[in-house]
Amino acid sequence: MTLGKIKSKSSRLKTTTPTAPIGHVLSSFKPQITLPTLFTGYDIQKVSSKGTLVPRLLTLSEDLFTLFVSHHKVGNAESVTDRVRYKGFKAYAKVVETVTGAPVQANHDIRVIDVADILFVQSGFIGSRKLEVAAYNCSKDAAEHHHEHGTKKKKKISKLDPTKVISIFHNNGKTMDFLVESEEDRMAIVDAIRIIREAYHGIKMTAGREERLLRYAWYDTDYDKSGLMEQSEFLQLLGRINIYVKQERAIRIFKTFLASKLPRNGGRIGGPRETGITFEECLHVLRKINHELNDGKECADVLFDHLFGEEKWIVTADEFLTKFLRNKQHEKNSTIDDVHKRFGELNSMVLSGGTQRVGEDGKADRTAIDRTAWREHLMSRQNDVFDPEKQRLDKSSLNRPLTEYWINSSHNTYLTGDQVKSLSSVEMYVLAMHRGCKCLELDCWDDDDEGEPIVKHGWTITSKITFQSIITCVKGYVDAHPDTLPIILSLENHCTHHFQEIMADTLNDTLGDQLYKFPKSSGGPLPSPLDLVGKVVVKGKRPMEQDDETTTGSESSMEDQMEGLALGDEELIGMSSFESEGSEKSSSRKRDKAKEKFYRQKGKREHAKVKDEEAPPMPKIVPQLAALTLFNGVKFKDFTSSMDIPTTDMHSISESAMGKLYKDPENVQKWKEYNVEHMSRIYPAGGRIDSSNYDPVMPWSSGCQLVALNFQTDDSPMTINDGRFLENGGCGYVHRSPSTFPSNNEPSAVKILRIKVLSGSCLPKPYGESAGEVIDPYVVMRVYDVEKSKKMRSTVTTQSTPTEYGHNDMLEVTDHKTSSVRDNGFCPQWDDEEYFSFTVNSQVAMVEITVADSNRGFIDEIMCKTAVPVSCLRQGLRSVQFYDQCSSQHGPFGMARILLDVDINYVM
Repeated sequence: MTLGKIKSKSSRLKTTTPTAPIGHVLSSFKPQITLPTLFTGYDIQKVSSKGTLVPRLLTLSEDLFTLFVSHHKVGNAESVTDRVRYKGFKAYAKVVETVTGAPVQANHDIRVIDVADILFVQSGFIGSRKLEVAAYNCSKDAAEHHHEHGTKKKKKISKLDPTKVISIFHNNGKTMDFLVESEEDRMAIVDAIRIIREAYHGIKMTAGREERLLRYAWYDTDYDKSGLMEQSEFLQLLGRINIYVKQERAIRIFKTFLASKLPRNGGRIGGPRETGITFEECLHVLRKINHELNDGKECADVLFDHLFGEEKWIVTADEFLTKFLRNKQHEKNSTIDDVHKRFGELNSMVLSGGTQRVGEDGKADRTAIDRTAWREHLMSRQNDVFDPEKQRLDKSSLNRPLTEYWINSSHNTYLTGDQVKSLSSVEMYVLAMHRGCKCLELDCWDDDDEGEPIVKHGWTITSKITFQSIITCVKGYVDAHPDTLPIILSLENHCTHHFQEIMADTLNDTLGDQLYKFPKSSGGPLPSPLDLVGKVVVKGKRPMEQDDETTTGSESSMEDQMEGLALGDEELIGMSSFESEGSEKSSSRKRDKAKEKFYRQKGKREHAKVKDEEAPPMPKIVPQLAALTLFNGVKFKDFTSSMDIPTTDMHSISESAMGKLYKDPENVQKWKEYNVEHMSRIYPAGGRIDSSNYDPVMPWSSGCQLVALNFQTDDSPMTINDGRFLENGGCGYVHRSPSTFPSNNEPSAVKILRIKVLSGSCLPKPYGESAGEVIDPYVVMRVYDVEKSKKMRSTVTTQSTPTEYGHNDMLEVTDHKTSSVRDNGFCPQWDDEEYFSFTVNSQVAMVEITVADSNRGFIDEIMCKTAVPVSCLRQGLRSVQFYDQCSSQHGPFGMARILLDVDINYVM
């Protein structure tokens, strides 16, 4: 299609987002934006949800807080009268002032992305579902044009050039995709988006969470763009941030505050009455409501009174160190210098209800903080229950062989949903890699129609994507993250020789030096993660050498290929040694039928060669591809046989087979011994056609490095996986706990864990939405521990939980649930709750923390969640950071917190 430019009046965008200190600092980055037309409206070709290209304008607000994608130029509130409601990416209606050359249609949507919602930006390749649809539409148009060539009917066709693409990922993995013709402008736009995102996240901690939440919600509720919050807007704001107050009471509070104010701008008392409140005044009113909702006994103040005295308003550095950090928080190594540094940070922040204390040197006071700063510290990242030291990247821990690490791994990475009929998309690889995944799976098949290898779930009606598109996507990620630790491509290869050769050429040509080439003569331990920085590693199959032992079950014959087509190679390996006699017969019948179907549909010459007893079986993998393969998948027979295989040979074992292995403690010990020098990959049982996940704690406990999960499914096992890999900077490689090694002589580190839920703050609505009722939050605490299933077997509470995801029968889960707090997600408190008690193995156990909304009579909805390794828990009064379904902290998730009191005691 031919796209024309939008003609409209020129204007500059002026938003009414409050100019708090964070706004002043963010605007200082404006000179780094090198494309001036980005502030007035830059012509782009937006990719719609249907994959069509439509002309739009991309505009960056003057304060750098907001990106707009609109039909018309967005103008100053003072110079226009037309307004249009639009559905922003935050999933609620907004109002924007526009300048148009013609009347604005009310149904024109203006898309908006707040800087706090941007996850990342990428360009230069097709990496989203919408772009895949657009590329397909363009190829279809081209085909129809070719078919109709020479006739009177001719179509205007457009070609989607991947090099011109920009994709902004935001809000739970949504995308804004568009094309920019100029390479120079394209790079300038990408740089601008990265600059504002990095700047915002670098300076956001200079403001309190309540201040940031109000800033985030202000533009959505200041409908007339006056910069003031009018009464009707204030009522909308309360619902927006999850405060329910009866309307009459809310109006009374608002009017009482208005009546108490002095006129602005030098006006006289008795002059025109004020009708709205400023940003700072709104914060003051919200603090007053917070105080009233909790009957004047806010949790932070009660704790302050208990620790430092009711009569005090400030606490000195010495008191904070002695009474709080050392006695309550058990931070015995903290020093007075640490406290001074933290006090300086707190007193530099702008906090509602507090004062910025200044020292004698004119800088932020480092000797004391007031109650407002204390409240902010309690809920801060510095006071996280997940030890910040454990979350930092430690490069010195990454110099051991790959076998010593848990590696963040995905199963059937390409699928967007279930295992039978869902779509396949390269977008899933993008999201997985940005989530920290370092092992991606590709099920590779021939496609005679396309003439190139494709990736799909075999013998199902899932859609297909090309092998090339995935490798291009991986290269794009490595190009943008050259310091990434190795990305492993797990190839389940069903391709014939010709297509395997294409795969090898694609890997070599696309990745170049980024592809790790397996040195055939190498032996001994595997390389370390640091040895493979910026590299892509291939896991697959290699042909058997003449001196290889057949007892290892190398999958190199055509017969194995037929069996692989029946259930997939992995399912076959998982069933090979652990099925009952009846299931073996059933599986045999399935494989026979699959072989017949393969022979009937493919009709390949290899069939005749296999049937000919005199002809030797052809190797399953061509030499070109085998030469690129580091990890060689071989069948599992028993661990005794597996101890002597090369270190580059590895096993893939199904979830169900793992469960049968785990019934014998001797197998578990031998598995740990095997995993010292070899790799193990675990994958979901074939019966999980809904793409649900198994609990990863059990395979982690036996030292399995690659525990592959369905990343497209937002369930408890994925939350546990995300929590595990928050360790070590989220790099995707975490050194395994000592208990997973057979040489570990340490006694079982059993702990009694006691946790009390105290309060919450700035909790979001489900999925971070803005519309909807005020939430009734409650908290669920779950502990996952493999030891419990063997000998601890605690009683699980009978209260229902928000979701149940089908836990593995061999791993019992202990959970506890608080009561719900009615109509308050802004500042809920659970004052009367008892401590929850858990007995756990600290080296492998995980704690999942979920905040859900109690929907009386309906299904409860999860609002936010996280998981923490028990080995990373900190004692004392600790805050909990929460994440969305993509394991990010976009928008409101970055402000959400709950406060816990944690006590850990060792059992000798």
